[in-house]
Amino acid sequence: MDVGIVGLAGSGRTTVFRALLAHRAPQQAGARHGGGAIGTIHVQDPRLEKLFARFQPKKMTPVEIHVHDLCPLLERSFPTAEIEAMKRMELLLLVIPAFADPSEEAITAAFERLLGELCLEDLAAVEKRLGRAPREKLADIEQEALEIARTALDEEKPVIAAPLSEPQRQSLRGYALVTDRCLIALVNVAEDAAGEAPPGTLQKRAGAHGIPVLALCATLEAEMAELPPAERAPFLAEYGIQQPASAVVTRAILDCADLIPFFTMNEDECRAWPIRRGTSAREAAGKIHSDMERGFIRAEVIAVEDLVPLEGGFAEARKLAKLRVEGKDYLIQDGEVVHFRFNV
Repeated sequence: MDVGIVGLAGSGRTTVFRALLAHRAPQQAGARHGGGAIGTIHVQDPRLEKLFARFQPKKMTPVEIHVHDLCPLLERSFPTAEIEAMKRMELLLLVIPAFADPSEEAITAAFERLLGELCLEDLAAVEKRLGRAPREKLADIEQEALEIARTALDEEKPVIAAPLSEPQRQSLRGYALVTDRCLIALVNVAEDAAGEAPPGTLQKRAGAHGIPVLALCATLEAEMAELPPAERAPFLAEYGIQQPASAVVTRAILDCADLIPFFTMNEDECRAWPIRRGTSAREAAGKIHSDMERGFIRAEVIAVEDLVPLEGGFAEARKLAKLRVEGKDYLIQDGEVVHFRFNV
């Protein structure tokens, strides 16, 4: 999953990037990413860790989130290359500065300016397409979707919050509108506000668009990331912070994108695979390999809590009839351990 970090100049965007990576060395982005840096967050999941500890395969592979530190909003707009980079992201983190001026008015104004600029970028694209509509006949559903999107964007509301039906929303996918994706607001606060809830006014404004709001002190989190792992929790506790930002933000990312993990396990690897909630067993098999989806026969499913006590793993679970056998249309649930049977 690719997540872009965007923000006003001086918002602490790069410090947020460092904090989320928990001291992992970022890789320089290639030209196709529009500049900036890229790093990977490994999503911690106690269920995966239980499987690994119990059965000791050669390696454990958690869900990975690729974080892109994109260019800040300049005086007038984002550079074209950065807009193109945003379109390749599945989710955007909007960094809102609150360390210099912590007033609710200033914080809300910064959020509205940033969101407003993103909406303006999309509005220009939508109006350009509608302007060509008389010459290039649009399908009725696409015309309707563009007009609904334009109305929302005129009011500085993101496309993700526009009242579009699913077919209408699908008709807009080809435009890759920047605000037609999950958005999360991150309020970057000063040290003396660490551990406090985000401002109520901002939560109300952002919540009206379906945008969750989180608060973090990027400087403290980045400083914590430099410490040995055993010293991190006590350091944060001194400031009233219960969990590191990387854990809180990654959970919010998965929730916002409606992603859930399922697990696979063999002697070589214990692995978490992210899928959209409501994904069928056959589609989940395709997440691993297209041949598994094409030749799908059945899925053998068991909860982590039921598998961990069994010394013999899947073999013992099968012998004790503790594996559920599910067909291609079964909807995989959050945290299930799945073994796919297929034939090609």
